[in-house]
Amino acid sequence: MRNPKPFFMVISICFFALSKCTTSAASGGKPLVTAITKDANTLLYTAPLKDGRPLVVDLSGPAITLVCSSKTGTVTRLSASATDGANPLFPVSFSATASCASKAPAGAVGVAGLAPSSQSSLPAQVARTQKVAKKVALCLPSDGKTTSGNSVGVAILGGGPLFFIPSDRGDFTTMLAGTAPLRGFNGSPGYFLSATGITVDRKKVPLSGPLVVGLSSTIPYTALRADVYAAFVKAFDQAAASPNFSPFVSRVAAVAPFERCYNSTKLSVGLSRLGYPVPQIELLLEGGQSFSVLGANSMVQVKANTACLGFVRMKAAGGGHQAAAAVIGGFQLENHLLVLDEEKKQFGFTTYLGAIGLSCSSFNFTRAA
Repeated sequence: MRNPKPFFMVISICFFALSKCTTSAASGGKPLVTAITKDANTLLYTAPLKDGRPLVVDLSGPAITLVCSSKTGTVTRLSASATDGANPLFPVSFSATASCASKAPAGAVGVAGLAPSSQSSLPAQVARTQKVAKKVALCLPSDGKTTSGNSVGVAILGGGPLFFIPSDRGDFTTMLAGTAPLRGFNGSPGYFLSATGITVDRKKVPLSGPLVVGLSSTIPYTALRADVYAAFVKAFDQAAASPNFSPFVSRVAAVAPFERCYNSTKLSVGLSRLGYPVPQIELLLEGGQSFSVLGANSMVQVKANTACLGFVRMKAAGGGHQAAAAVIGGFQLENHLLVLDEEKKQFGFTTYLGAIGLSCSSFNFTRAA
């Protein structure tokens, strides 16, 4: 992957100095592509959509939000690039309505809400101005390093296709490991799924009834409701003590916010491209398919010799609202291509890309000739 910064400099130059090189929304018809980066301090994911400056990507956000004083919102211009799914093609700027806030998240100038069923969300406004589908292909990066610099992911607004380098591998929006219906939950914005259970090392965690599961790009680690968390951690402890994992898994003192931490020097003996050798976790989804969490997405390296199970106990819901059983956080979503199709009301996902030698940084941000 090549560093995308020069490309976004081109967008900025086009927008401010050479407006004739920027397409208008009226010409539309092509999906838009933007880079996604992860801030190592805030653990938030951002896209340089506002004059090349970052907006936080929020799967639960119903609107675009900027710092301003108006009580009725504001009209702004955002910029990205048209794409054929393999490269950026040409800069695009478009008008968008934004809600006002008194401050922005640290390291950003506002928020790009991606929530479905909102006419004010970024996907809805892109669909309207560019005449593309209400569909997002999103690949969240880690905050690690690549040979060309910081890890950079990708989002395509309008749905795809999306090709990784080398492009002869095909369109990954059609190469999904699974799909599941998108569901509503208590009128909340955001994306929700129905699950039939959770397994750890292929054994079902004893839980009752269907589980409502949310997706979040603004909480860093998967949060489980207290009753779900207790059963899940017990199942993980039992699996980790089995002969398959006990040679590698050795408990050490907990490091907040995590309750289960391990000696990563021992874990590294069995390290592979799937991550540390720990029990595989699967979320069993409505429709019979499962979202798998391997060691690469379950274990968080918190310091040199310590890695922790990246699942946390959900804080109690306030105001009498029933909490979802789980909210899958950004860390567990990283390096999966997610396809959020509002028109079909469907969530799709690929396998963990590291398992096939790719990552969310495998998109080619070099501008097509």
